[in-house]
Amino acid sequence: MPLGTIALLLAASFSLGALPLTGWAVRVFSRRDLRALGTGNVGVSAAFIHGGKLAGIAAVLAEIARGILPVLAGRFCFPDAPAIAIALLIPLVAGRYAITRGGGVTNAVWGLLVFSPPMAVSSGIWGLLVWGLAQRWWGKGDRARLFASRCGCLCTPIWVWVWRQSMPEFLAAAGLAFLLFTISLRQGDDMALSKSEQLFSLDDSLDAAICGDKAAKLSQLKRAGFNVPSGWILSPEAGIGHRASGIGHRGNSDELSISNAFIQNLKSKIQNRMIVRSSAAGEDGDTSSAAGQYQTIGPVFTEAELLDAINRCRQSYWTSEAVAYRRQRQLPDTQMAVLIQPYIDSEFAGVMFSRNPLDGGSQIIIEALPGGAESVVGGQSTPVHLEIDFSQPESLEKKLTELQSNSIIAQSILAELVKQAQAIEAFFHGIPQDIEWSWDGEKVWILQSRPITNLQPFWTRTIAAEVIPGAIRPLTWSINRPLTCGVWGEIFQVVLGDRAIGLNFNETATLLGSHAYFNATLLGEIFRMMGLPEQGLEFLLRGQKMGKPPLGKILPNLPGLWRLVQRERALNAEFKGDRTSIFLPALQSLEKEVGRGKKEEGRGKKEEGKGKKEEEILMPNAQLPMPHYQYLLELLERSEKIQEWLKPITYYNILGPIGLAIRKAIFRVDDDWLANDSAPEIASVRALQQLAQKLRQAGVSQSDETGSVADLAQTFAETPALQADFEKWLDIYGYLSEVGTDIAVPTWREQPEVYQKLLINMAQKAEINLVEKREIGLSFSQKWRLDKCQERAIVKNEISEIYARLLAHLRWTFVEIEACGLAMQVFQESGDIFYLEFGEIQQWIRSGASVSFKDTISQRRDRLVADRDRPIPPVVYGNLLPNSQTRAIDSATSETNIIQGIPASIGRVEGFVKICRTASTDLGENAIAVVPYTDAGWAPLLLGATAIIAEVGGQLSHGAIIAREYKIPAVMNIAEATTRLRDGQKVRVDGYLGTVELLE
Repeated sequence: MPLGTIALLLAASFSLGALPLTGWAVRVFSRRDLRALGTGNVGVSAAFIHGGKLAGIAAVLAEIARGILPVLAGRFCFPDAPAIAIALLIPLVAGRYAITRGGGVTNAVWGLLVFSPPMAVSSGIWGLLVWGLAQRWWGKGDRARLFASRCGCLCTPIWVWVWRQSMPEFLAAAGLAFLLFTISLRQGDDMALSKSEQLFSLDDSLDAAICGDKAAKLSQLKRAGFNVPSGWILSPEAGIGHRASGIGHRGNSDELSISNAFIQNLKSKIQNRMIVRSSAAGEDGDTSSAAGQYQTIGPVFTEAELLDAINRCRQSYWTSEAVAYRRQRQLPDTQMAVLIQPYIDSEFAGVMFSRNPLDGGSQIIIEALPGGAESVVGGQSTPVHLEIDFSQPESLEKKLTELQSNSIIAQSILAELVKQAQAIEAFFHGIPQDIEWSWDGEKVWILQSRPITNLQPFWTRTIAAEVIPGAIRPLTWSINRPLTCGVWGEIFQVVLGDRAIGLNFNETATLLGSHAYFNATLLGEIFRMMGLPEQGLEFLLRGQKMGKPPLGKILPNLPGLWRLVQRERALNAEFKGDRTSIFLPALQSLEKEVGRGKKEEGRGKKEEGKGKKEEEILMPNAQLPMPHYQYLLELLERSEKIQEWLKPITYYNILGPIGLAIRKAIFRVDDDWLANDSAPEIASVRALQQLAQKLRQAGVSQSDETGSVADLAQTFAETPALQADFEKWLDIYGYLSEVGTDIAVPTWREQPEVYQKLLINMAQKAEINLVEKREIGLSFSQKWRLDKCQERAIVKNEISEIYARLLAHLRWTFVEIEACGLAMQVFQESGDIFYLEFGEIQQWIRSGASVSFKDTISQRRDRLVADRDRPIPPVVYGNLLPNSQTRAIDSATSETNIIQGIPASIGRVEGFVKICRTASTDLGENAIAVVPYTDAGWAPLLLGATAIIAEVGGQLSHGAIIAREYKIPAVMNIAEATTRLRDGQKVRVDGYLGTVELLE
């Protein structure tokens, strides 16, 4: 073996190790000298920590190459003596440590990996196992990491022996391991130092788990362009020594060991006075504010005062009051980051709420005092208190002028504060904010922003306004809420799996002011768990579009989403099976129980071979003899059976439309492509039109011209065939109502005179708008895409029909129970039963006791009447409706006289408004119908309108479908339209732009 070659290789390895490659990489990419930073080590971890990502990557690549080169040279020069390849790593590591102050671990790891991959991998796995065990023993931290690293070094020779069975190689590996172990004991730890003395800036993207919610939110605002003072955050682990056990002693045992150089560096960033503020985990969070629990110290002048202020701020985390607060809020004990900022010399400062903190009303509350904001939040002085209603932007300037006369704040500053409050609330996705601010004579500074924690949860009418619109009676809600919440809970559990265990899906919906609201806070949390974008909450609170979800958040939810996709794909087949085995037999049994004798399947056909004529849908007989409780029990059991059948059909009724909407989005299918002939709201209107055509023809044949409404009514009364056709129409579609989901609303079958009048009015018109099946020219690819959606659309209509029929039978059952109750004097008038909850009805019937609900029903009826006439906000913050007054917006109060809504059906029409609060309103000729909502039951009325304006709804609402089908211009989502507009008012409706222009 040539000794000269060996000596040359050893010298070359030492020289290679002495090259400051990592130092050069950091100088190139960050222009910093690692020897003067941190521990002074010139290693890979120091390159990442002090030089940044690019410098760290360059250092890793350089050290990998440096570790591999000696091993390859040794194997090439001495193929029969592999121990030399390992031995060459020893001078390399020695040169790195002695000359360039590096540790050499990266060189050794990659050199050994090239030498023997199995041996290197085994050593790495062993190190990870030791690390896991060490974390169990000492907990997560630097001690466990260093112990595992050193054990990995010392165990390397063992793995060399296991895989190589060579004594020379074992000895070479032992020498290398001993050298690495010795260096690790002597070197400082930059990773540990980075945690103890690394400064974060508000200009960086901060992790709230490390820097606290206060600093993280200020960082978001500063990076978004808001006026936030610069600031630096000292991590929770900065300078902390060993902490004594026991909560009572923790504050006094947080011994700071922050270096003088570090304090000097921090003081150099803020030349003038400073303020030291807490930023603990959970402080200024979504559910807890910790307001006033931790100490703020300022102004701070000197380095000694700064160190003392940091110490006092941290110790305030462990006061008895702060600990008790965290216990009460069920917050864990962690540690506190410290935020250091310039001290703002304020002329006046204060706090403001972006919404009324009492009820979430549309008032910005501003409180201010001369001096710093701490004088306001301290509660020791009475500040100037201003309330600015922003619900009418056109009169905002006038209000600011009035307020300025009684305030220390100029009008221009008030306007800026209002603007900032609204902008910050919008930035945080519509969540009301508690904002601390300061005015220094030149600009408004934002010092803090946190959610108004008592205004939770957030309740939204988005979606709920279409699912179950209008004021809702207690019986309807006591049945609909568990059905709807249960189905949504089942769907979310499919996606979330075990993560859904802690969620209470019974709180998905509630009644506020007798109107349905969905829990936006709960749904927003579910959206985040599903990986949906941050705009999910804005979609719920503001109706804005949701962006595309980030791929990184979607990937963990792919298994759950795939399970939901599988359910959606199987929906058609499962529904058809349940339709045959559950729903049709259920409907047939219900009709037999009330003496209908009508087969559900094949409506409109006579029963073959029996000669029986189909009977009409009979209503409960009000002339009942004094009922007995056995009969009431039978009716109660029938209502319970119907609710059991409603559970699976409600599942289909929710998942079906969701699946159709997703398919339409994926295959880019326009609404106009889909044939809606089977939809109940379309089929019923078309059938009534055909009947009106017959009535018109009969009237013309009798008088040679179309007669008046009275003449047509007489013709109808004298024509048994027309009456039979009308009865048949009621038999088929009599289960529909104005609000299909509200069993308190009468069905068409219960008010035949209303629809008979509609029939006569339709026949009296000069032309009847009969629309035949449309033929749309589609390309081959468009037809293929349409096929992917059309079957689901047909199934969706079948689901809707069964769902509405079961609800109608449920209503008729309760009407029958009510008839018994009226005979027993339990109820005073028709409709009383719907002011009871289902549980109350169950208790009454099963107890057999004599009861009276007179007072309960009277109170609930009065409340419903009051709630029906009050404005219902689209979003409620907390569990209390804002105390707002009913307001009618006159055209003179709007500068442009244009109200923006959602375009639903193209076309432009000028005409006169007719306010229609119910579907039985007499619309008259050429009127623009203004309705609170639209459901299948509104179809006959809407058909006679020249345009439609709806308070709620979107492009897929019932009113929008009808409008597009019959080419009627329509605008949806015009808030409070039935109170903002008045009968006879002239307006222009633009269904393409989605606007309503007030012309007078």
